[in-house]
Amino acid sequence: MSARTPARRRRVTMSPEDRREAILQAGTEVFSTTGFARATMAEVARAGGIAQGTIYLYFESKEHLLAAVWERYVEGILEITDRVLAGDGSRWSTLDELWAALLDHAVRNAELHRTVYGSANAKALELCKDINRRVIDRIGDFVAEGVPDGTFAPDAPTAFRIVYHGVDGLLDELIATGAELGAADLTKRTQDLTRRTLSPRP
Repeated sequence: MSARTPARRRRVTMSPEDRREAILQAGTEVFSTTGFARATMAEVARAGGIAQGTIYLYFESKEHLLAAVWERYVEGILEITDRVLAGDGSRWSTLDELWAALLDHAVRNAELHRTVYGSANAKALELCKDINRRVIDRIGDFVAEGVPDGTFAPDAPTAFRIVYHGVDGLLDELIATGAELGAADLTKRTQDLTRRTLSPRP
């Protein structure tokens, strides 16, 4: 994969909260395009339009910044889930939208995912597992609510957990091996599998 040079942002006056968010966004961009090993705090500063010294007011090191970027990415999985499930679409359209959003989030952050998993950081991996459990519980409850009216099969909550873990495992494998991630094809296949697995049987 060829590295891209992140675009430099013009420096503007920001609140401490906005500045921290800008650093996290720049860190995500730089780690995902340059790779963690080659990335420097100077690159992060240029990408965020922030003085390099300012970054150290928020993060002690590149490793601390990576940990914060990863936490932001993982918590984004839960935020996406809560946002989509709170929508007013049908149950099937909601699941379709949810898969599209979650897979897009994963594919866009594949390099970050590869970096963290390659470091075998136990704390980072446990955080991911914890968020996944919470996401699965939320979606499982959503699916269970659609069983009484016949939208989903009686065993749909368990079936969904199997699908989720299967897709999550496949993503881990594809990302770890550096395989090409076709988000559109992966999303369509996952949506189709979900419909076949959760639909009531004759």
